[in-house]
Amino acid sequence: MEEKVTGRKQPKIFYGWWIVAVGNIMRTVSATFNYYGFSAFFNPLVDQFGWSRAALAGVLSLSRLEGGAMAIPAGFMFDRIGPRKMMFVGVLFTGVGYMLLSRTNSLLYFYLVFIFVVQVGASFGMGGGAVDVAIANWFRRKRGRAMGFATMGFSFGGILVTPLAFFITQYSWRSALMLAGVSTIALGIPLSYLVRHKPEPYGYLPDGDPPKPVDPPQVSSSNQSTESAVSSSNLDEEVDFSPLQVLKVRAFYAIAFTFAARQLVSGSVAVFLIPFLQEKGMSLTQAATVLSVMALLGAPGRVIFGWLGDIFPKRFVMAGGFIFQATGLVLFVFLDGAVGIAFFLILYAPTYAGVLPLIPAIQGEYFGRKWFGTIRAMMTPITLVSGVVGPVFAATVFDVTGSYKPAFTVLAGSILVALAFILTAKRPESPI
Repeated sequence: MEEKVTGRKQPKIFYGWWIVAVGNIMRTVSATFNYYGFSAFFNPLVDQFGWSRAALAGVLSLSRLEGGAMAIPAGFMFDRIGPRKMMFVGVLFTGVGYMLLSRTNSLLYFYLVFIFVVQVGASFGMGGGAVDVAIANWFRRKRGRAMGFATMGFSFGGILVTPLAFFITQYSWRSALMLAGVSTIALGIPLSYLVRHKPEPYGYLPDGDPPKPVDPPQVSSSNQSTESAVSSSNLDEEVDFSPLQVLKVRAFYAIAFTFAARQLVSGSVAVFLIPFLQEKGMSLTQAATVLSVMALLGAPGRVIFGWLGDIFPKRFVMAGGFIFQATGLVLFVFLDGAVGIAFFLILYAPTYAGVLPLIPAIQGEYFGRKWFGTIRAMMTPITLVSGVVGPVFAATVFDVTGSYKPAFTVLAGSILVALAFILTAKRPESPI
């Protein structure tokens, strides 16, 4: 039974923003060594062991299959056990997994550790799911902005890929993976204790709104009375779809397929941008710098798009982002040199990042807070296909053609698929 909201004095900084800060830091760590960082490890592993690119990329596909299998039970545990405990377990698994990967001597060993240790950690909370559940509960009107600030960690992690690539060049990929393990545990375990599931048990309401008054306000300022009334009214209007009810809603599938199409593009670009730029004649450090600049420009995009999504219909804001994203990727593929890179950084970088926080934000807006983790996990089987197919497709295209250009062309077209789906994602009627 959830505790009632009390009249607890509001702190100067709403506690929900501390949870956002935790999400930012943990995404920074994850993106540095995994999401973006995998791209920096890719060629050094291929060069040392002679593995094909498709074989190495296959680990990402199989790990996402594992992630899909774990998604629904993990989402249910986020909602029932709470994100704090789940994040603790996720951090521990991921950190130990990186340390074990540093001892890799075979492709089979790399597959087993990455899939059954690192990916399990990601599924249990290291990948951002745990914190996102908490943020969705601590924010409502400001959910887009909160998600935007939390996901900025992806951008910061991308920025850190440049020093990571330099570290790999100067030392080794083994030392870099050991550093990843130590950093993950040292930062993640203490930060996990700061996460709180919902604001109500602690005497707060989402967004830091004043508690709902038990009795009609006496002699107080009209502004304060109005604010309390509005806040209470807004909370009363929020609806919560159950996992069974959401399966009957068209918007559920539209959002899921939007996320799947976006994931196909962004995940593949993150992994193969550095190899593609090396194909164009850049060194590892130079290519990593471009990736870092892309991530840097993505940081304000996340906040701006999150803010716009709190003001305007989120699906239209996302649609605009997809148009710019597709244009930037096409120009990058077909224009050589600095001009193509400039269009990529100006058009693609802010928008690929900007639409990310709007996906959980629109889910929370449409389906509510109560089953946020479970409903998010239920979308995973739909998004799974793109996560599995994307990396293997791009790597196989290179192995066959000797170039990443055809794969990146197809990826640009996939963005238009995401555009079509999000435009159909109209807000559903309240469940009966």
